[in-house]
Amino acid sequence: MGALAGIVAVLVVLLVSHRFGRAEPTEDYRPEVPPDALTNGCFPLPGDVRFSFGYQIRRDGDVEVDGELRRRLIGQYDEIDAPEALDAIVADFAEAGFVASKRPAPYDAVLRVPGAGRQETVRVLVEQLPGIEEDTIVRGTFELDLPVVEPPADAPDVCSQPKSTKRWDDEA
Repeated sequence: MGALAGIVAVLVVLLVSHRFGRAEPTEDYRPEVPPDALTNGCFPLPGDVRFSFGYQIRRDGDVEVDGELRRRLIGQYDEIDAPEALDAIVADFAEAGFVASKRPAPYDAVLRVPGAGRQETVRVLVEQLPGIEEDTIVRGTFELDLPVVEPPADAPDVCSQPKSTKRWDDEA
């Protein structure tokens, strides 16, 4: 009889325990995600280009290249391979009026708007990650060498937040 009472007590505890000692659900289970670094209104791509493929921006900043101040943007592309990523980047810039050079070496692509100066050139490098499997989401990296851009005078508050702009203090 004592064993039966013990089993009943355990069953009662199991049946009602979910009602005691639990936090009230807030339906706020995820942290706030910062806006996309290229669409937040701070530092857009030349020609307001929008990428047509999945990506993440890892770093964005201004660096000196051969005595010239340039913007270096580093990102990762998702679910496509390097040739597809390069084709998508070139196509997205072409849609905004850029024309690809027929001799891009040492870059994977060099793009210009006809009639624009040399400083308006966009240079592209794309690299597949080694050893990825078929179901890997992030498949490679891309690097864009771009003209420097300043945020607009009426820039939103996120323009001062590195998590949104990917402009870290220790630019490389």
